[in-house]
Amino acid sequence: MKEILNTENLSRTRKACVYLGFGLLTLSSILVVSTLVGIFELNSFAILGHSGVRTLAGIAVAGCLLAAIGFYDE
Repeated sequence: MKEILNTENLSRTRKACVYLGFGLLTLSSILVVSTLVGIFELNSFAILGHSGVRTLAGIAVAGCLLAAIGFYDE
């Protein structure tokens, strides 16, 4: 996995950000596909009156930001 993401030159904290970011992106993708297939309902992700789409998008955006922070200056 290190060869794919090219994280061997990163510090421990930055590697954690990269892996956590990609983990959140993967989780968000799995949840979106599972709602499209019908395993979960989109309303089950609604939090504090916000739609489930917004929650799933927030997970994906957080993953992108963490990965970007981890790869900053690379």
